[in-house]
Amino acid sequence: MDHQEDNAVILHLKQALSHLDQAIRETIQSLKEDPAAKNNLGHVWEEFLGTFFGRIKTIGKENKMNLLNLVSFERLKKYQ
Repeated sequence: MDHQEDNAVILHLKQALSHLDQAIRETIQSLKEDPAAKNNLGHVWEEFLGTFFGRIKTIGKENKMNLLNLVSFERLKKYQ
């Protein structure tokens, strides 16, 4: 992958992170306003995360790549 392709991936991930930040803020605001929405919002987040990881697996499998191998889950702990 050349530098331009790296930049495209970085741009898309930054945009995705921006959308996720907004979804997190709106989830928190919704829960503050209506704590009873916890179950519904929990299901929404479960569906999103399940779909996200499912796509990583499916698209990776279609291309004969395990994209999750690109990530060190041990190193992810430092971001907590």
